[in-house]
Order: sequence, then C-alpha cells, then structure tokens
Amino acid sequence: MSHNAEMILDQIDVVKLDINLWTSSKKLRPEDLVLADGSKLPPEDLAYLGTKKTIDPDKLKEFNRIKKEAERICLQSGTRFIGGFANPRAEIPRITQELDALSKTFYEARDQLLATYHEDTEDWIARHAEFGDAIRRAIEPVESVAAKLRFDYVVFRVTVPQADTTLPDATPAAVDSLHRRTNSMSEQLFHEIAQEASQLIDRSFVGKDTVTGRSLNAFRRMRDKLDSLGFLDHRCMPVVDKIDAVLDALPKQGPYNGVAFNSLFTLGLLLSDPDKIKRHGGGLLQMESISVSDAIAAVEPDDEQDDDAVMLDSSSTVVVDEAPVEAPVADTPAVNTEDDDLPGFDDFLSNYNPAQDVFDATPSVDAALCLDNVAQDVLNSVPEANSFMASVKETVQVAAETASTSIPVQSKDETETPDAAEVVADFWF
Repeated sequence: MSHNAEMILDQIDVVKLDINLWTSSKKLRPEDLVLADGSKLPPEDLAYLGTKKTIDPDKLKEFNRIKKEAERICLQSGTRFIGGFANPRAEIPRITQELDALSKTFYEARDQLLATYHEDTEDWIARHAEFGDAIRRAIEPVESVAAKLRFDYVVFRVTVPQADTTLPDATPAAVDSLHRRTNSMSEQLFHEIAQEASQLIDRSFVGKDTVTGRSLNAFRRMRDKLDSLGFLDHRCMPVVDKIDAVLDALPKQGPYNGVAFNSLFTLGLLLSDPDKIKRHGGGLLQMESISVSDAIAAVEPDDEQDDDAVMLDSSSTVVVDEAPVEAPVADTPAVNTEDDDLPGFDDFLSNYNPAQDVFDATPSVDAALCLDNVAQDVLNSVPEANSFMASVKETVQVAAETASTSIPVQSKDETETPDAAEVVADFWF
C-alpha cells in the first residue's frame, strides 16, 4: 500500500449512519383498483402496479429532515467513503455530540407519531373514503412501525488487512482495493464541493445582481470542508487561500452587488466544476480567467452573439479556449550575405581583438597591411582624401611606435585626449 494512502487512513475515522425510515408505502394490489367493465390489468412481466400510502406523508417529513441533517453533520468536515463518511479524527467528538442530540430529536418525533398513529390512519381513510378498504388492508400495527423507525450510528477506523496464511492470494487484492478507494477520496471531495457550489449559483446568483450574507456562509462551509480535508490532496489549500482572499476583500456588510457580486459569482463558478478546482489547485487555472458570463451564456444562450466572446458588462467577458497563437515577432533585418565591404576589411576584423589594449603590443604586420590596403582603396576612390588619409596613417604609425616604449601618465588636472586605440576605433566604427 502506498505511503500516501497509509497517511490518509491514519488521520481519519469513518462515521456510518444507521437510520431507517418508515414511509407507509404499500404495494398496490389489483383488488385495490376499481376497474371499468371489460378492462384488465397488464401482466406483471409487462408492468408493475404502484404503491399506496396508509398515512398522510406530511406526518413523516420530520424524519426525512432529521436524516438529511445527520448527513449534513457528517459531511460538514468529511466526505463519503466506503458507505460512510470519512472525517478527520479531531472532528469525531463534535460529530458524535451533534448526532446524539439529533438522535434524541428523532425518537421524540417517533413517540409523537406513535401516540397519534390510529387517529392519523383513520383521518387518512376518511379523506380517501372511496379507497378506504384498500388503505385499511395495508395498515401496519403500531409496534411494527415503531421497530422500523430507527436512528443509530457507528464510528470505526480503517486499517490495512494483515497477511493471512490461509488466504495468501486475497491479501494483495484487498490492499490494492483499499488503496484505490483511499486515494479516490479527494475526487469525491471535489465532486461534493462542486455540487454544493452549483446549487448555490442556481439559487442565489443566476438571474440576480445582488446577494446577501447567507451566500457567504455557504462559501465558508465549502472553505472549512476543504481546509479540514486538506491532507487528502495538495490542491485543496490553494483553493482555500483563494476563498479567503475573495471573502476578505468584501465589505464588512451586505448586500453585495457590482464588483463584489461579480467576484463572488466568479468564485462560485470556480468551485462548481471539479476540474476547475483541481486545475486551480495545481496552478493551471487562475480565477481571473473565469467569467460570470459563462453561467449566463449557459442559461440564456444567444445565437446572435459572437462565438468568441459574449459581453456581459464592461468588466467581464467570456473567455474562450482557443489554440495558442504565437506572439508576432518583430521583423528582423535580413542578413546581407553579399560582401559589399571595403577590400581587406574582413581580414582586419578577423584579427581585431577589442579586449586587447593598443598599448599591449605593437600593431601586427597583417594589421598594418590591412590598414594600408584599406587606405589605398579609399584614396583611389576619393582623390580629394589623399591629404586626409596621409595624416591619419601618420598619426596611427606614430602612436604605434611610441606606445611600446612609454605610457604617458596624465594628471587629473590635464585635459584628457583620446588614446590611439580610441582613434582607431572611432575611425573604423
């Protein structure tokens, strides 16, 4: 079994509810129906008859409410797992305390139902006098009803099966199955969060422009659940941080509209999709790329709107996934492959070392020849430059001859003059 699965199992306990409800539903029999002359019922292999009620269903609504409340208590900080609800071990005392109080409420409601059971059945028969005999035949004794109404729970821990010499082939399969179910708890968690967020959006956001503080309580419940089960998946905590950031940025009191409404709506869209939750938690999706117009477009599609973006208001647009488009690259001047430079200039560049100071060594023979060749070409092409080029050559030659023997020391007060290297660099470049 993987270390991750063992770490998860070491931090959870499982709460399994054992709540049984009595629905008063009984199978509808052919003799319960009043058929017209010549009519007949279809055979059982073709169709089944429905059910009939022996008491007013409203009398049983309290038991359904209690059962849903028990599930809510177990899901507040937990998630469904192997028929029960996996919760952090630290949450078990709170859960058992709340379930014990709810169990007391359940049995009080049961006692009240049993106390008026006969009167309630007779009242139901009177309300449906035409089918009174059919109802009366299906009425259960009060003792049977009492036995079927039950509220209980059990808390247990899950551990890895130990090796068994009598079943050597069964243990690896059992461990592997538990490994799979344990590591899938995060998927179940994200599904439950998305289901609650979807219900919140449908109930409080779609078709509205204002929400109250009650919606914030729903976000806090989702936040606390992700926080309590953060050890299931590393992607939980970035989502918790995002919920905190959105809620902390809101005004202290509602109602919330405008920017605050859009911010909450966008957060709801993020939480309403398990894939978006996982992508955001993994750093692959930013909430800012989700638009509230996604939900509006899904509820109220408009064929005349542009396929790429549906404008909701000046601050939001639908973000459409498209193939990535490469950013335009600035035009780069084409490299001139033709040798239009002065004759001998390439040879000079091949021997030119910008890191070498002109005073480090005397000019090489090749450099001098290169200078002569280049100067001669300039002189041939521009006769008026004869005197200028002659003076330049003389200046460079004198600087080269004196450089190797002495390096002039210049005081700070003297006016700085460019050295021979700078003269050459300025000339060529």
